[in-house]
Amino acid sequence: MSFIVTTEFDLSQVAAPNLPLAQKEFSPQYQEQLNNVLRLYFNQLDKILAQLRTSGSIDPGLINNPNGLFFSTVDQTLAAVNTAYPITFNQTYLNNEVALQSGSTSKIEVSVGGVYNFQLSAQLKSTNSSGKDVQIWIKRNNITIGYSSRIYTLEGADNHFAIAWSFDIDLAVGEYIEMQWGADDTNAVLETTTAVAPYPAAASVVMAVNYVARLPDPRPTPPP
Repeated sequence: MSFIVTTEFDLSQVAAPNLPLAQKEFSPQYQEQLNNVLRLYFNQLDKILAQLRTSGSIDPGLINNPNGLFFSTVDQTLAAVNTAYPITFNQTYLNNEVALQSGSTSKIEVSVGGVYNFQLSAQLKSTNSSGKDVQIWIKRNNITIGYSSRIYTLEGADNHFAIAWSFDIDLAVGEYIEMQWGADDTNAVLETTTAVAPYPAAASVVMAVNYVARLPDPRPTPPP
C-alpha cells in the first residue's frame, strides 16, 4: 500500500537498482552499463524531488494526502441516561480516501492505511438548570479504546459548552472510528443553530480527518 501518491506514480515504488557485478579488470562496457543503471535511478529520484518541490513550475498539489470533513446540521439528543449513543454526521464536505462507511452516518472509514489525526468540534447545550456530566469517547471497529473518554460538565439552563478535541489513531485499510457519547442526564443536547444575520449557522458536530504518517509496523496495542 502506498502512503504518498502523486498523479503519475506512487513514491514508494522507487527502489535502489541491482548493480552489475564488478569486473576484475577495467572494462569500458561494464563501466557504461554501470553508468546507465545509475543514470536511470538518479533520473527517477530527480523526478520525485521535482514533484515534491513547493515552488517553481511543479504544482505541489500533485501530492495526494487522504482527508475528510463531516458535520451535522441537526440536534442530537439522548433517550436514556448512562447509555452509549453514536455521534452522527449528515453532511460531507471532503472525502478523499476518507468517508462515512456505506449505510452508516457515524462510522468514518479510511481507504489508505496510516496514522490519522481526528479533530472533533461540537456544541453542547444544557436544557435545564441542573448540573450534568457528558462523556465522549472513541471506538475503533466497534471496540472501545481504553482511556479515551473525556468528561464535560454542564451547568445552568441554556448554557453552551464548546468541545475541541484532537487525537491521532492508527487505521488499516477498511477500518473505521466512531465517536460515542452519553450523560447522567438526558437534558443535554449536541445543538445546531440556524443562521441569524450576521452569524452563519452552527453545526452540532464537525469532524476533520487528516492523514499523518504511514501505518506503524508492528501496530501498537491500545489500552483496554
